[in-house]
Amino acid sequence: MTMEVELRFEGEVARVRFVGKKGVQIFSADARVRLANVLAELEQAADCRVVIFEAEGRTFIAGADIKELEQLNYASGLAIARAGQRLMQRIANLNAITVAAVHAACAGGGCEVALACDLRLAAESTVIGLPEVKLGLIPGWGGTARAVRLFGSAVARRMILSGELFNATDAARLGIVDTVVADAEFRDAVDQRLEKLLVGGPNALTAAKRLIADFEGGDIDSQLEAEAEAFARCCDSGESTEGTTAFLEKRPPKWN
Repeated sequence: MTMEVELRFEGEVARVRFVGKKGVQIFSADARVRLANVLAELEQAADCRVVIFEAEGRTFIAGADIKELEQLNYASGLAIARAGQRLMQRIANLNAITVAAVHAACAGGGCEVALACDLRLAAESTVIGLPEVKLGLIPGWGGTARAVRLFGSAVARRMILSGELFNATDAARLGIVDTVVADAEFRDAVDQRLEKLLVGGPNALTAAKRLIADFEGGDIDSQLEAEAEAFARCCDSGESTEGTTAFLEKRPPKWN
């Protein structure tokens, strides 16, 4: 089970839609290639001012393909972390304003997509978080660095160390999402937010986006490299093999 990544332009707005079997979007290696191809189109779309990342069904993105994580070692873990980080950086570096329209479960790699966006809108049914520690891993696609930069160390610690999935109300209270909207009104609310974003001057919005990113503090490149190294060490410890195997076997992990 994986997911398709569809791109549709509506004037100055681009909609990137994640589509998985039975409404479950899994961020597999193939899906990451599809997203990279879509981002290549967006990077060349000079007239695009706002990009919406959205999905339908049971999840926004449920996370990475656990089977792909099961046998990672230091070298392969470092490679997958760096590749995933580059993908998230491409989202963050788009000139357009980016919005994650999160309507349902958004975990792990899906949460890292949302954190790479400028804005995060959530429906009431949303649960969101970074549960990687339960697999013997850490968020390795920018989630560790971005959680600290965006929310501060206290919220980042709660997100990452507990591996908790937060409901929409708690996520809004902690600042993980910007807005919570009733499920029945969610799509209309996203469109209304689009209209507000399109009012501003294109150059001014891009300049403001860049300055805010610069002012968040710390060098993102060095933070991401430290994250990738830590992810790779987790892959080499044996814990990630036990954690992912336990997940697939639907049992509690047996940590050494």
